[in-house]
Amino acid sequence: MTSEWRTEPDSGVLIAGHTYRAVLFDLDGVLTDTATLHQRAWKSAFDEFLARNHPAQPPFEAADYRAYVDGKGRSDGVRSFLAARSISLPDEPDPDAANPLCVRSLAERKDQLFHDLLRTEGVRTFAPAVELLHSLHSVGVGVAVVSASRNAAQVLSRAGLLDEVDVRVDGIDAARLQLPGKPDPALFLEAARRLETDPNRTVVIEDAESGVTAAHKGGFGLVIGIAPPERASALAGSGAQIVVEGLDELDWSIGGTVRAGSSPDSSCELCAHTTSPAWFLEHVGFEPAVQGARESLFALGNGFLATRGALPEARADAVHYPGTYVAGCYNRVTSRIGRIEREDESIVNVPNWLPVAFRIDDGPWLTPEHTAMDHHHIGLDLRRGLLMRETVYRDPDGRRTRIRQRRLVSMATPHLAALETTIVAENWSGRLTVRSGLDGDIENTNVAEYRPLNGRHLESVESGVEPPNIMWLSAHTSQSRVRVVVACRTTSSMNDENSGTENQRIDASHHGIHLEQSFAAGRAAKVTVYKAVAVYTSKDRAISEPLAAAVQAVASAGSFDELLTASAAAWSNLWARCEMTPDADHGTKQAANVDVFHVLQTLSPHTADLDVGVPARGLHGEAYRGHIFWDELFVFPFLTLRLPELTRALLLYRFRRLPVARQHARALGYAGALFPWQSGSDGREETPLALLNPISGRWVPDNSRRQFHINLAIVYNVWHYWETTGDLGFLTAFGAELLVENARFWASLATYDAEADRYDVRGVMGPDEFHDGYPDSPGSGIDNSAYINVMLAWSLARALDAHRILGPDADRRTWDKLGVDGDELRLWDHMARRLRLEFLDTGVLSQFEGYGRLTELPLDDYRRRYRDIGRLDLILEAEGDSTSRYQVSKQADVLMLLYLFSAEELTSLIETLGYAFDPAVIPATVDYYLQRTTHGSTLSRIVHSWVLSRRNRRQSWQMLGEALACDLGERPVASTRKGIHLGAMAGSIDILQRCYSGIDVREGVLWLHPQLPTELRALAFDIHYRDHWMHIRCDHTAVTVSTNQSAAAPVRVAIHDTVHTLPAGATISGPA
Repeated sequence: MTSEWRTEPDSGVLIAGHTYRAVLFDLDGVLTDTATLHQRAWKSAFDEFLARNHPAQPPFEAADYRAYVDGKGRSDGVRSFLAARSISLPDEPDPDAANPLCVRSLAERKDQLFHDLLRTEGVRTFAPAVELLHSLHSVGVGVAVVSASRNAAQVLSRAGLLDEVDVRVDGIDAARLQLPGKPDPALFLEAARRLETDPNRTVVIEDAESGVTAAHKGGFGLVIGIAPPERASALAGSGAQIVVEGLDELDWSIGGTVRAGSSPDSSCELCAHTTSPAWFLEHVGFEPAVQGARESLFALGNGFLATRGALPEARADAVHYPGTYVAGCYNRVTSRIGRIEREDESIVNVPNWLPVAFRIDDGPWLTPEHTAMDHHHIGLDLRRGLLMRETVYRDPDGRRTRIRQRRLVSMATPHLAALETTIVAENWSGRLTVRSGLDGDIENTNVAEYRPLNGRHLESVESGVEPPNIMWLSAHTSQSRVRVVVACRTTSSMNDENSGTENQRIDASHHGIHLEQSFAAGRAAKVTVYKAVAVYTSKDRAISEPLAAAVQAVASAGSFDELLTASAAAWSNLWARCEMTPDADHGTKQAANVDVFHVLQTLSPHTADLDVGVPARGLHGEAYRGHIFWDELFVFPFLTLRLPELTRALLLYRFRRLPVARQHARALGYAGALFPWQSGSDGREETPLALLNPISGRWVPDNSRRQFHINLAIVYNVWHYWETTGDLGFLTAFGAELLVENARFWASLATYDAEADRYDVRGVMGPDEFHDGYPDSPGSGIDNSAYINVMLAWSLARALDAHRILGPDADRRTWDKLGVDGDELRLWDHMARRLRLEFLDTGVLSQFEGYGRLTELPLDDYRRRYRDIGRLDLILEAEGDSTSRYQVSKQADVLMLLYLFSAEELTSLIETLGYAFDPAVIPATVDYYLQRTTHGSTLSRIVHSWVLSRRNRRQSWQMLGEALACDLGERPVASTRKGIHLGAMAGSIDILQRCYSGIDVREGVLWLHPQLPTELRALAFDIHYRDHWMHIRCDHTAVTVSTNQSAAAPVRVAIHDTVHTLPAGATISGPA
């Protein structure tokens, strides 16, 4: 966006770009009408105080509010008003005085009254101000809210504006940073600092004299006051250049379109492409507000490394975030929060290989922030893994420069990437300067909540040149001591000839190394710059050392087209194994391909050679610090049926960390092994002890390390890998040990109630993170989670099955090594039949013991008051409340059982535990928990889409659509900027693959029970089952399964209840 604000004689204000770059809004009286609530709360608090302690004083009036309180922090407001009435109070209570009254107690009373009003009356917004805020945010103008109130985040959240604000500076910040309140300009200056804008290029909108005075003192470029006519002169006298009653009186004209560069361009090659929409993801126009999410969605990777889809000419800022990540490259740093020192391990943003910048003569470098965009188009060829981009920049002199780029991260050779840039001087001649290189001045700053913490992981940055045209950059991670080397070979040509360079120089520093080339460009001249790139680390196999390997790789790399041909062929092989073919609308087809594409970019055959797990947010960003959670539970079903060797390798990531898991269990006083909720390099628990609530501004305890059910997810994955592949060698060497150590852990954690003949599992957390304890004991865990206890019974039975399958004598070494004896086997068998469950009066399975006694929460009321209640726990914490008090869930918990097991399996499991269970209560169970779920996790809609598929396929399809829109929608969720949601993507594919086709693998049979939604006309795909490649096709009338010719032994396949023996090269069919 290129725009400029200027004041017109008729008080019109034009936003167009290069004069003002940001707008700071006061909150109360400008965006929201909470000023009246504040005034009423102040009046009640002061009138109570005066009536009891100074009855001769007149009551608090509206004039007092404006003169002494408005715009000030609570304590300052108390002092100001009392001083005007010649009343003195101490700041803090005097412990020896009979009267505890003080400034703090009076301020707290006002805050209590305000919260009562906020809770009962909600927040009213001023429509013109909100419309302006939306418009500014959508075109990338920096937006901040500056308020003395400590409740600013809660007010913004209730108004649905929290995500529309780039920066918030409030009373909590003032106290934490010891910033004086208005009329001092400190709060406004802090907001400008965070927005990285100069005050003289920033607009302030205020309604209080103290705020206007602060903005004027701070030297802000334009100060707009909002006041009724009788107060207009007071604001003007305080420094406001414009004073109006409402922002609708101003002529707000936002220059350009909301989506810069979205106008058609007849010369754009991408606009003329003929690729099928199902295989081509594209976006026209540049939108700063969603650029971060686009960078995640247009990232390229190969399972070893991935690079975000950032513009090569951009540096990391509030809009752009170039990031490259190598799988398994972690580093640990320490940070200080107040007096507390904390240590965090994160995936490392390694040196940036993208930089290519360009300018005309001595003008500014062409970037979206400084140059007009006449056209901007990006396109991702999913079949070939090719990212293309075409942009037309127009500088202030009207010179148009066209940029065409092609980018790849090789799926054929995992260490190679390439970028080709073609620059066309469309209507000008002059000197074109191109600056291309490697940037080592890199920090991890992708996640706003982590920015107050240490994000610098790279040190010892060195660079060098290898003639004739190779540059390299080397750095070490500060703690893990991984050496990362990036090398590039740069070649250039003008008008397709290897000539035309006027001069060139190399600029090397401790921050990076760059090649700067100048070309004498005539009108319509075309300059092409090609970078072949290699990324190696000291952890890589089959190399002597990473610098020599990287230099050799780029020296021998072919042209861009040669690299593309090889990479596209590797992608073709992957698509042959992994493609889904849904006969549905174009959006569903494209979404399925996009999701498969990103799963394979994160986890490819190259990953199988690495010691890595499944990162929850892919290799696309820094959310969750690149850690591994339980998301593999949603990812492995897709991989195991397509790339079983990859699932095996990823399961070995867990097995190699079994010794650390044993230590973890012992440290907590248990036997067996306990895997961490968040895992990184070595398998220790990486879950932080506290997280920042962005609404309240407080650090709150994070007790999610009590999610011991991570163990159950791992053994579930182990068993289903075995069921699908029949890999007896894996079960013998690795799987059995994981099953045994899981069983031992839970056997030591559970307590036995002899009187009831029941086992209790206490002090845990289920998948629903809203309940980390009971209302009177937060953080201490809950008891007898239905999900955990049913899954535990299943996992104990599988440990017994493994003992039976391997045989106590057939492989004596396995059981001797593990020390399993008859007493243990009998204990596991007893536990698997006698774990405790609780049921509600309706027969619905209770989420945990005591869940039915919790208070109901009016979720519809909260949905009306907040735009998004997914993180209701943070909303309630900011209100001084807790989700632990209520029957409400962040995500599917009990219903996970219906995601993992068929209704028949679940019924059998519950009955095996000794409970009568009527499967007719399952629909009521689904309804009960669905009504109480906020879907605060992207995985939640996957689970609900699955469990709804058998009784409400239309709603199931709708839920699947919502899950697909999470990252891919026109307005992706804000967190997509920090990485794609890998579990949701893989889970969405699996809805098509297993849920709607009814695939289930158990007891040596591949079962199919297809039930397609109306919107899905047919479905076809290939799977790999027990050494067979099978082609499955189903529609609303029939299902067909055929196998390729091979030497594989016949397998059993069931269509509904009819079991067939299917040899290689045969076909079976049946009714749908």
